Amino acid sequence: MTYLISGIGLIFLLLGSNYLIKNIVLLAKKINVSQFIIASCTIALGTTMPELTTSLKSILSNPPHPGIAVGNLIGSNIANILLIIGIAAIIYPISINMKKIINLEIFISFAIILFPASIIFINLSKDITFCLSILIFVLFIYLIYKRINSENNNDQNIKIIDQSTSFILMKILVSIIGLIIGSKFLIDGSVQIAQQFGVSERVIGLSLLAIGTSLPELSTAIMASIKKIHGVALGNVLGANTYNILGILSIVEIIEPSSILNNTKRIDIYFLIISTIILSLLIFKTKKINRVYGLLFLFIYFFYIYLIY
Repeated sequence: MTYLISGIGLIFLLLGSNYLIKNIVLLAKKINVSQFIIASCTIALGTTMPELTTSLKSILSNPPHPGIAVGNLIGSNIANILLIIGIAAIIYPISINMKKIINLEIFISFAIILFPASIIFINLSKDITFCLSILIFVLFIYLIYKRINSENNNDQNIKIIDQSTSFILMKILVSIIGLIIGSKFLIDGSVQIAQQFGVSERVIGLSLLAIGTSLPELSTAIMASIKKIHGVALGNVLGANTYNILGILSIVEIIEPSSILNNTKRIDIYFLIISTIILSLLIFKTKKINRVYGLLFLFIYFFYIYLIY
Protein backbone atom coordinates (compact mmCIF):
# COMPACT_ATOMS: atom_id res chain seq x y z
CA MET A 1 0.00 0.00 0.00
CA THR A 2 2.88 2.35 0.84
CA TYR A 3 4.39 1.84 -2.61
CA LEU A 4 1.02 2.50 -4.27
CA ILE A 5 0.60 5.79 -2.38
CA SER A 6 4.18 6.78 -3.27
CA GLY A 7 3.48 5.99 -6.93
CA ILE A 8 0.37 8.16 -6.89
CA GLY A 9 2.40 10.95 -5.31
CA LEU A 10 5.02 10.69 -8.04
CA ILE A 11 2.33 10.92 -10.73
CA PHE A 12 0.91 14.05 -9.10
CA LEU A 13 4.41 15.56 -9.01
CA LEU A 14 5.17 14.87 -12.66
CA LEU A 15 1.81 16.05 -13.98
CA GLY A 16 1.77 19.09 -11.69
CA SER A 17 5.29 20.21 -12.63
CA ASN A 18 4.62 19.77 -16.35
CA TYR A 19 1.41 21.80 -16.15
CA LEU A 20 3.11 24.38 -13.95
CA ILE A 21 5.94 25.00 -16.42
CA LYS A 22 3.55 25.57 -19.30
CA ASN A 23 1.60 28.17 -17.36
CA ILE A 24 4.72 29.90 -16.00
CA VAL A 25 5.71 30.61 -19.60
CA LEU A 26 2.20 31.86 -20.41
CA LEU A 27 2.07 34.15 -17.38
CA ALA A 28 5.54 35.56 -18.06
CA LYS A 29 4.52 36.42 -21.64
CA LYS A 30 1.14 37.78 -20.53
CA ILE A 31 2.46 40.27 -17.96
CA ASN A 32 5.82 40.88 -19.67
CA VAL A 33 8.22 39.80 -16.93
CA SER A 34 11.00 37.24 -17.04
CA GLN A 35 10.40 33.61 -16.20
CA PHE A 36 13.05 34.02 -13.47
CA ILE A 37 10.97 36.62 -11.62
CA ILE A 38 7.79 34.56 -11.97
CA ALA A 39 9.59 31.45 -10.70
CA SER A 40 11.47 33.14 -7.84
CA CYS A 41 8.59 35.22 -6.48
CA THR A 42 5.36 33.34 -7.10
CA ILE A 43 6.11 29.74 -8.08
CA ALA A 44 8.70 29.41 -5.30
CA LEU A 45 6.03 30.40 -2.79
CA GLY A 46 3.87 27.53 -4.00
CA THR A 47 6.65 24.95 -4.12
CA THR A 48 7.75 25.82 -0.56
CA MET A 49 4.29 25.03 0.83
CA PRO A 50 5.48 21.51 1.86
CA GLU A 51 8.35 23.08 3.86
CA LEU A 52 6.00 25.63 5.42
CA THR A 53 3.31 23.16 6.44
CA THR A 54 5.79 20.51 7.63
CA SER A 55 7.82 22.99 9.69
CA LEU A 56 4.82 24.69 11.29
CA LYS A 57 3.19 21.34 12.04
CA SER A 58 6.43 20.15 13.67
CA ILE A 59 6.97 23.26 15.79
CA LEU A 60 3.32 23.66 16.87
CA SER A 61 2.69 20.00 17.73
CA ASN A 62 2.50 18.80 21.33
CA PRO A 63 5.25 18.06 22.08
CA PRO A 64 7.00 20.23 19.47
CA HIS A 65 9.65 18.72 17.16
CA PRO A 66 11.98 21.65 16.40
CA GLY A 67 14.66 19.27 15.11
CA ILE A 68 12.44 18.25 12.20
CA ALA A 69 11.42 21.86 11.47
CA VAL A 70 14.95 23.30 11.47
CA GLY A 71 16.54 20.30 9.78
CA ASN A 72 13.87 20.34 7.08
CA LEU A 73 14.47 24.00 6.20
CA ILE A 74 18.28 23.99 6.27
CA GLY A 75 18.37 20.60 4.57
CA SER A 76 15.96 21.79 1.88
CA ASN A 77 18.21 24.75 1.04
CA ILE A 78 21.23 22.49 0.73
CA ALA A 79 19.23 20.02 -1.39
CA ASN A 80 17.78 22.82 -3.55
CA ILE A 81 21.23 24.01 -4.56
CA LEU A 82 23.33 20.87 -4.68
CA LEU A 83 20.77 18.22 -5.64
CA ILE A 84 18.21 20.13 -7.71
CA ILE A 85 20.53 22.53 -9.53
CA GLY A 86 22.97 19.65 -9.95
CA ILE A 87 20.43 17.37 -11.61
CA ALA A 88 18.91 20.18 -13.69
CA ALA A 89 22.34 21.27 -14.97
CA ILE A 90 23.26 17.70 -15.93
CA ILE A 91 20.03 17.36 -17.94
CA TYR A 92 20.61 20.69 -19.67
CA PRO A 93 23.06 23.49 -18.71
CA ILE A 94 21.38 26.37 -16.90
CA SER A 95 21.84 29.78 -18.48
CA ILE A 96 22.29 32.73 -16.10
CA ASN A 97 20.95 36.11 -17.16
CA MET A 98 20.60 38.19 -14.00
CA LYS A 99 22.53 41.41 -14.67
CA LYS A 100 19.71 43.63 -13.40
CA ILE A 101 19.32 41.87 -10.07
CA ILE A 102 22.70 40.23 -9.46
CA ASN A 103 23.56 42.53 -6.53
CA LEU A 104 20.18 41.85 -4.93
CA GLU A 105 20.60 38.08 -5.28
CA ILE A 106 24.11 38.17 -3.80
CA PHE A 107 22.81 40.17 -0.83
CA ILE A 108 19.96 37.68 -0.31
CA SER A 109 22.46 34.81 -0.38
CA PHE A 110 24.58 36.61 2.23
CA ALA A 111 21.52 37.09 4.47
CA ILE A 112 20.58 33.40 4.10
CA ILE A 113 24.04 32.41 5.36
CA LEU A 114 24.33 35.07 8.07
CA PHE A 115 21.03 34.35 9.84
CA PRO A 116 21.60 30.75 11.04
CA ALA A 117 25.42 31.02 11.04
CA SER A 118 25.45 33.95 13.49
CA ILE A 119 23.18 32.04 15.88
CA ILE A 120 25.35 28.89 15.77
CA PHE A 121 28.84 30.39 15.76
CA ILE A 122 28.18 33.27 18.20
CA ASN A 123 25.89 31.13 20.40
CA LEU A 124 23.23 33.82 20.70
CA SER A 125 20.77 33.80 23.61
CA LYS A 126 17.01 33.24 23.27
CA ASP A 127 16.15 36.92 23.59
CA ILE A 128 18.66 37.97 20.93
CA THR A 129 17.61 35.23 18.49
CA PHE A 130 13.96 36.22 18.98
CA CYS A 131 14.72 39.86 18.10
CA LEU A 132 17.03 38.85 15.25
CA SER A 133 14.33 36.58 13.78
CA ILE A 134 11.81 39.44 13.75
CA LEU A 135 14.34 41.66 11.95
CA ILE A 136 15.09 38.88 9.45
CA PHE A 137 11.39 38.38 8.72
CA VAL A 138 10.95 42.12 8.08
CA LEU A 139 14.03 42.00 5.82
CA PHE A 140 12.49 39.01 4.02
CA ILE A 141 9.32 40.99 3.19
CA TYR A 142 11.44 43.90 1.91
CA LEU A 143 13.66 41.67 -0.26
CA ILE A 144 10.67 39.92 -1.86
CA TYR A 145 9.24 43.37 -2.64
CA LYS A 146 12.57 44.43 -4.21
CA ARG A 147 12.76 41.23 -6.26
CA ILE A 148 9.21 41.64 -7.58
CA ASN A 149 9.88 45.25 -8.55
CA SER A 150 13.32 44.60 -10.04
CA GLU A 151 12.07 44.68 -13.63
CA ASN A 152 10.58 47.66 -15.39
CA ASN A 153 7.80 46.44 -17.64
CA ASN A 154 7.27 47.85 -21.08
CA ASP A 155 3.57 47.59 -21.91
CA GLN A 156 4.34 47.85 -25.63
CA ASN A 157 6.10 44.47 -25.50
CA ILE A 158 3.29 42.55 -23.81
CA LYS A 159 2.52 39.40 -25.81
CA ILE A 160 -1.06 38.83 -26.91
CA ILE A 161 -2.32 35.80 -25.00
CA ASP A 162 -5.96 34.81 -25.42
CA GLN A 163 -6.28 33.45 -21.89
CA SER A 164 -6.89 35.91 -19.07
CA THR A 165 -4.30 36.45 -16.34
CA SER A 166 -6.73 35.23 -13.68
CA PHE A 167 -7.34 31.99 -15.59
CA ILE A 168 -3.60 31.37 -15.97
CA LEU A 169 -3.10 32.05 -12.25
CA MET A 170 -5.88 29.59 -11.44
CA LYS A 171 -4.15 26.90 -13.52
CA ILE A 172 -0.86 27.65 -11.77
CA LEU A 173 -2.62 27.28 -8.40
CA VAL A 174 -4.06 23.91 -9.46
CA SER A 175 -0.58 22.80 -10.55
CA ILE A 176 0.94 23.83 -7.22
CA ILE A 177 -1.80 21.98 -5.31
CA GLY A 178 -0.92 18.88 -7.35
CA LEU A 179 2.75 19.29 -6.40
CA ILE A 180 1.89 19.66 -2.72
CA ILE A 181 -0.40 16.60 -2.69
CA GLY A 182 2.19 14.51 -4.50
CA SER A 183 5.04 15.55 -2.22
CA LYS A 184 2.95 14.90 0.92
CA PHE A 185 2.43 11.24 -0.02
CA LEU A 186 6.16 10.77 -0.54
CA ILE A 187 7.11 12.74 2.60
CA ASP A 188 4.87 10.65 4.87
CA GLY A 189 6.32 7.42 3.53
CA SER A 190 9.91 8.62 3.91
CA VAL A 191 9.44 9.71 7.53
CA GLN A 192 7.75 6.43 8.49
CA ILE A 193 10.60 4.41 7.01
CA ALA A 194 13.24 6.57 8.71
CA GLN A 195 11.52 6.33 12.10
CA GLN A 196 11.39 2.54 11.81
CA PHE A 197 15.17 2.51 11.48
CA GLY A 198 15.64 4.82 14.49
CA VAL A 199 17.06 7.81 12.60
CA SER A 200 17.21 11.07 14.63
CA GLU A 201 14.80 13.96 14.00
CA ARG A 202 17.65 16.19 12.83
CA VAL A 203 18.87 13.67 10.25
CA ILE A 204 15.30 12.94 9.09
CA GLY A 205 14.77 16.66 8.59
CA LEU A 206 18.10 17.24 6.85
CA SER A 207 17.89 14.31 4.47
CA LEU A 208 14.66 12.41 3.77
CA LEU A 209 12.24 15.16 4.73
CA ALA A 210 14.36 17.85 3.07
CA ILE A 211 14.42 15.90 -0.19
CA GLY A 212 10.73 15.08 0.14
CA THR A 213 9.64 18.69 0.67
CA SER A 214 11.96 19.76 -2.17
CA LEU A 215 10.29 17.40 -4.63
CA PRO A 216 8.09 20.19 -6.09
CA GLU A 217 11.22 22.23 -6.81
CA LEU A 218 13.00 19.14 -8.14
CA SER A 219 10.20 18.08 -10.49
CA THR A 220 9.76 21.68 -11.67
CA ALA A 221 13.50 22.08 -12.30
CA ILE A 222 13.77 18.76 -14.15
CA MET A 223 10.78 19.56 -16.35
CA ALA A 224 12.16 23.06 -17.07
CA SER A 225 15.53 21.56 -18.04
CA ILE A 226 13.94 18.96 -20.31
CA LYS A 227 11.92 21.69 -22.01
CA LYS A 228 15.05 23.93 -22.11
CA ILE A 229 13.17 26.81 -20.48
CA HIS A 230 15.75 29.17 -18.99
CA GLY A 231 15.31 30.97 -15.70
CA VAL A 232 12.73 28.66 -14.12
CA ALA A 233 15.02 26.11 -12.41
CA LEU A 234 17.41 28.73 -11.01
CA GLY A 235 14.64 31.20 -10.16
CA ASN A 236 12.59 28.58 -8.35
CA VAL A 237 15.57 27.44 -6.27
CA LEU A 238 16.71 30.96 -5.34
CA GLY A 239 13.16 31.95 -4.50
CA ALA A 240 12.51 28.80 -2.46
CA ASN A 241 15.75 29.26 -0.51
CA THR A 242 14.74 32.82 0.35
CA TYR A 243 11.33 31.67 1.60
CA ASN A 244 12.83 28.74 3.53
CA ILE A 245 15.50 30.55 5.56
CA LEU A 246 14.52 34.22 5.72
CA GLY A 247 10.77 33.55 5.80
CA ILE A 248 9.84 30.19 7.31
CA LEU A 249 12.92 29.59 9.52
CA SER A 250 12.56 33.05 11.05
CA ILE A 251 8.93 32.21 11.91
CA VAL A 252 10.03 28.92 13.50
CA GLU A 253 12.62 30.78 15.57
CA ILE A 254 10.06 33.40 16.65
CA ILE A 255 7.64 30.68 17.80
CA GLU A 256 10.34 28.58 19.49
CA PRO A 257 13.50 30.63 20.21
CA SER A 258 16.81 28.68 20.17
CA SER A 259 15.36 26.06 17.81
CA ILE A 260 18.26 26.69 15.44
CA LEU A 261 20.89 26.63 18.19
CA ASN A 262 19.62 23.43 19.79
CA ASN A 263 18.94 21.47 16.61
CA THR A 264 21.71 22.39 14.19
CA LYS A 265 25.29 21.18 14.05
CA ARG A 266 28.16 23.15 12.59
CA ILE A 267 28.53 20.70 9.69
CA ASP A 268 25.02 21.67 8.53
CA ILE A 269 25.94 25.36 8.54
CA TYR A 270 29.25 24.64 6.80
CA PHE A 271 27.49 22.92 3.90
CA LEU A 272 24.80 25.62 3.77
CA ILE A 273 27.62 28.18 3.46
CA ILE A 274 29.59 26.12 0.91
CA SER A 275 26.60 25.46 -1.35
CA THR A 276 25.33 29.06 -1.19
CA ILE A 277 28.76 30.58 -1.87
CA ILE A 278 29.48 28.25 -4.81
CA LEU A 279 26.13 29.09 -6.42
CA SER A 280 26.65 32.82 -5.75
CA LEU A 281 30.10 32.73 -7.38
CA LEU A 282 28.67 30.98 -10.44
CA ILE A 283 25.90 33.56 -10.70
CA PHE A 284 28.40 36.40 -10.36
CA LYS A 285 31.20 35.03 -12.56
CA THR A 286 29.69 32.75 -15.21
CA LYS A 287 26.84 32.80 -17.70
CA LYS A 288 26.02 29.12 -17.44
CA ILE A 289 25.96 26.28 -14.90
CA ASN A 290 27.24 23.44 -17.07
CA ARG A 291 27.20 19.67 -16.56
CA VAL A 292 30.61 19.67 -14.86
CA TYR A 293 29.30 22.00 -12.15
CA GLY A 294 26.17 19.87 -11.97
CA LEU A 295 28.25 16.76 -11.25
CA LEU A 296 30.30 18.72 -8.68
CA PHE A 297 27.10 19.79 -6.91
CA LEU A 298 25.82 16.20 -6.76
CA PHE A 299 29.17 14.92 -5.45
CA ILE A 300 29.17 17.51 -2.64
CA TYR A 301 25.56 16.70 -1.75
CA PHE A 302 26.06 12.93 -1.52
CA PHE A 303 29.24 13.53 0.50
CA TYR A 304 27.19 15.66 2.94
CA ILE A 305 24.49 12.96 3.26
CA TYR A 306 27.23 10.40 3.91
CA LEU A 307 28.70 12.56 6.68
CA ILE A 308 25.44 13.20 8.56
CA TYR A 309 24.52 9.51 8.53
